[in-house]
This record gives sequence, C-alpha cells and structure tokens, in this order.
Amino acid sequence: MDLSFPPIYLLKSHFERNLDELHKLETQIDVVFDITEAKLVLGKVNSKARAQYDLRTLGLFTKEVEKDKRTRPIITIDEGERSHPTKRRKAGKNGSPKAIIVIDSSTASEPETESESKSRRPAAITASPTSTVDSRRRGSNSRRDHLEHHGDTIKVLKLSWYTDSLASGKLLPIDDYLVYEGKILDQPKDKNLTPNKAPITSSIVSSARIDAPNSRNYFHKRRRTQSESQAIQSNSHPSLLPESTMEKEEVDNLPPVPDSLLTKYSCERPTPVHSPNDAFVSQLRIIKKARILAGGTHAHSPRAYGAAIATILAYPYTLTTTHELLRLPNCGPKFATLFQEWKDTGRIKEVEEIQQDEKLKCLGIFYEIFDVGEHTAREFYRKGWRDLEDVIEHGWSTLTRTQQIGVKYYDDFLMRIPREEVEKIGNIVLDHANKLRPGFQMVICGGYRRGKVDSGDVDIIMSHPDEESTAYFLEDLLFALEKSKYIRHTLKLSTRNSDRYQNPVSWKGGERRKGGFDTLDHMFVDWQDQDLPIMDDDMERDPDAVNPNPHRRVDVIISPWKTAGCAVLGWTGATFFERHLREYCRQKLGYKFDSSGVRKVQDGSWVDLEKGPGDLLAKEKRLFEGLGLTWREPTERCTD
Repeated sequence: MDLSFPPIYLLKSHFERNLDELHKLETQIDVVFDITEAKLVLGKVNSKARAQYDLRTLGLFTKEVEKDKRTRPIITIDEGERSHPTKRRKAGKNGSPKAIIVIDSSTASEPETESESKSRRPAAITASPTSTVDSRRRGSNSRRDHLEHHGDTIKVLKLSWYTDSLASGKLLPIDDYLVYEGKILDQPKDKNLTPNKAPITSSIVSSARIDAPNSRNYFHKRRRTQSESQAIQSNSHPSLLPESTMEKEEVDNLPPVPDSLLTKYSCERPTPVHSPNDAFVSQLRIIKKARILAGGTHAHSPRAYGAAIATILAYPYTLTTTHELLRLPNCGPKFATLFQEWKDTGRIKEVEEIQQDEKLKCLGIFYEIFDVGEHTAREFYRKGWRDLEDVIEHGWSTLTRTQQIGVKYYDDFLMRIPREEVEKIGNIVLDHANKLRPGFQMVICGGYRRGKVDSGDVDIIMSHPDEESTAYFLEDLLFALEKSKYIRHTLKLSTRNSDRYQNPVSWKGGERRKGGFDTLDHMFVDWQDQDLPIMDDDMERDPDAVNPNPHRRVDVIISPWKTAGCAVLGWTGATFFERHLREYCRQKLGYKFDSSGVRKVQDGSWVDLEKGPGDLLAKEKRLFEGLGLTWREPTERCTD
C-alpha cells in the first residue's frame, strides 16, 4: 500500500523526554523543517491554549475561529501531481501561506501541569515563498494529497490522525482530530504583546541548528542528501544561516555537548555542587521562585525553569553564546533570550522587576514561614496582610501551632547552618540513639551530603541491622532528646512505618499516590544547642538566662534495614535528581521508587535490591546497581 501524505511539519513540543520517538517520526513521516513549506503540522498538544502557544513560538499569532465559522478543508488528490510538479503556493503579505493545517499529536499523557509544560520550541522562522524543498517534495516522482484552504486559518490536529490514517490505508477526515483552529494575525508590534520582552531573533535559533563538526545537533538528526543540502543552501532565507563568518566560526568552535546531557534523566548524569554558570543560574532561580509565588498558569512554569537550571548546572563549560545554550535540552528560546540579555548588560530586566515588586516581596516573607506554602502565602496577602506584624496582630489565632512556631522563630529558621554544626547535631542524635539501643547507623543527607557549605535544615537517616530495634524507636529517641533539652518543640511526628509493621508502603500496582517521604517514621523538630557561650558563674547568678543559640530545624528519619538504602538515596539528591529518578524507575524499569522501597508498577509487589552485607553506603550502591544506574557521588546530584 502506497499511502502518500502532503508535506508535514512536526512540532517538537513534548518530545524532549523521548528524542528517539521524535527522530523516528521525522524519518517515518519525512517531515519538512520549515513550517511555511508544510501543508500539515503534527505535534503533541491536546488543549487550545497549548496549541496557540506553540504556534506563537513559531511566529504565528492566531485568534480562535468560532465553531460555526470554521471552514471545512476538502482533501483532494490532484491527478496532475502524479506526473507534473505542482505550482508553488502563494504566500500572504507576511510570507506565510494562506492556511496551514497544524496536526497536533495526541498521546495518552498530555501533562498540562506546571511541571510538564517545558518543551524545546523553535523560534519564528521566515522562509522564501518559493522553496526548492517544497517543489522537490511535490515533484513528478511523488504523489501528494493536498488541501484546498479557505481563509487565513491554521488548524491543530492530533497526531493520531496520522497513525489512524496509516492504519486505515487512506487519509481520514480531520474533524474528529481537530484541537484548535485559528485565524492567522499579523505579528503584534507592541513589545508587551510578544512572548518575550526581549525578542530573540530567528538567527539565534537557526544558527544553533547548524551542525558543528564536533557537536551534536539536538534539534533533529535527519540526514539530507547532497542535492537537498545544495537546494537549501541556494534558496534558504539568510536568517537561517550565521550572519557573519565570525559567527559561523563561533558555532564551529563550540565544545561538544556531553553524551550524559543527551539523556532526559538527570539521575543518569553528574551534576556537581559548583557550576561554571552559577551566576546566570542564580538569575533563573529568582524568576523560578517568582513563578512559584505568583501562581497561576504560565507558559514557562517553575518546573520548566527547574528543568533548564538542572541542565545548565550539568553542563561542564562556561556558556558563551546563545547558540551554545540552545543545543542543550530544556533550554529553548526563552532561556536564550534571558542569557543574551544577561551577557550583554550584566543584568536581566525581569529579575530587577521581580526584586522591586512589592507584592512578591510580601509573598516572599510569608513563604519563608515554616509550614506556609505558596497557596497559604497568597491567602495571607488576599486578607490584606503585608508583613509578620500583620500576621501576628490580625491572624495569630487562625495559624496552626507549627505556623505559630515558624513565626516566633522566623529569623532563626532563616539562618543557614554551617557544616560543622550540622555534624555536631548528627553526632548528638546518633549518640542518644546508641545509648538507648546500641548498633544504630546514621547518614546525614540533604544539602550537607551534596557538599553545600551550609544548610537550611538537617536531614538525618538512621537505621539498625536488627529490624526489631527500629520499630517504634522514634518515640523513645524523641523523649531522650527532649529530656536533654535539645528538642524545644515537635513540629511533626509520624510512626506510620511502625504502624504497618515496617513493611513497604501498601500500594496497588498502577495506582498513583503520594511518594514515601511521609511513610517512614520521622520527626521534624525545633532544635537548640545546649552548649552555652556564657560562663558557669553567670548561669549561677541568673538561672533563668535565655539560651542565645539559634533554633534549628532538624528532621530525623528512621528506616528499617531492608529498605534503608532507598531512604538514603531518596533523601540525598536535589529536587530534579529525585524527580527524574522516580520517572526513570517508572518509565524504564516498571518500578515505583520512593524512600520507603521499590515496588513493581504492575502489581505493587516489593523488589529487594539491597540485600547483602555492608553498611548504609553499601546498600545505597547496591541500589544504584540494581536500578541499572552508574554510581553518582552525592556531590554529583546537585540538580537544584
């Protein structure tokens, strides 16, 4: 069966997690790489808003066509195309075709959450109305169906149109696959209406697509024939090429992208505690936090920024050009724009606006209160509160006990904890544990284990080879530390793991549920050092003297020995390392991983990957091996 399709453009959105699928489709469909040459466009988009955004990133501004005014394209077969090349389509005033059908790819998982909206998106590309590639694709040796377009409209369809058409052996009507139809508008002249405040030129993106001899092309791997390459070179718009010889040399001399960065899972690559691009990343962190505080839907969500930050932190070279940045996964035109602005001026206007925004300042104050998240912070602001004094005066009685403690010790909890003090706290906890039941082992996790010079809190994992020793041990340890006056307040306490006889969390295969951070026995406490800097005789004169040592947040987690490696691994890595570790286990191995153990997705049964001799570190290393991962030192898990 010879089923021929018209020229097709394939959107890159939502393929960043499966580049093999993208390249396979590009080869199978034989796509064009300029949207102005396409009659159909495929992509992974299920919502109108997402479709509009992807079109906008391609330089196509649209307005939704009302349902009763939608045009119905007629699919016909031009018999003349069987033996003669067709005439080139006329372009509008702006160089765009009269109508383009965007075929949106629909998959079972269209994540429109704030975390999944990151995607690599091409910038606006302008092409000559008379394209050699277009005429080549519609030449005498290829039979092409084409569409009779009505009006300056563009249609977004599901990818299943293509697969279903293949299965049926004919081009199916598009009605059942239509996601969005929009009228093509002129690009807005008002800079405030454009996707980015500092517009990125098409040459920035297009230049990055040129294959350097020593670098990989991250955008696509489709090989061109010699004749096709010559055609493109002779007919492409100048914006698709470097603007100068110097710029071309700059692209050619870029260092190669490490193979480890071509994986979508940050748990498969090293991310050191210090990056040559820390200065730029610090700017992105400010924008990311502002996105969290502001809430709402945004094309570049906090998770999109987190993904870009994780990638940049793993890149071992100092970024010098936007071409270099655009080669990296999760770093699209938006981030290239920010980098160019930062490189040119030493600042980013959006960051300065954030730092001067009074509302964000207030939200930031509330957000730092212990047990207050972004939603509660926005609720405080809606009530008219603007600082801690307002919270105390107008809302003290409405706060939870832990929030009241967070307000009372607000300044102390914000103070960073130096490594020496973290170690001291850990040793005190371990000493008290072994006095109660000898044989406990401890690992201090979190930022301390990743090599940070200081920490916001202290995360301590404890376990014992004798499983009976860890059952309900937490309550005894809490009482002993309270008696020694190290624990001033208990913020959170859970013995859920002991309550279920220390078995891995009950879970049915295929069912999604919250991870295992809260399923182990743990206590989150307000800690205060009892080594006083004042002299003993001063204490004798004033027994009620206030302890001047700052209050610290300390989390103590008790894990049964059989899954202690999971606890250590789950509490060590930074946010994106842990997130990608869970995705890796689910998508590649069919496992569900959390700090309480590893289970099969299919039936929820526990998988023992830690069995064997050795200490907690040996168990963690066996877990890496069992998951098929290369061992990464804790200092290589600093994704952010």
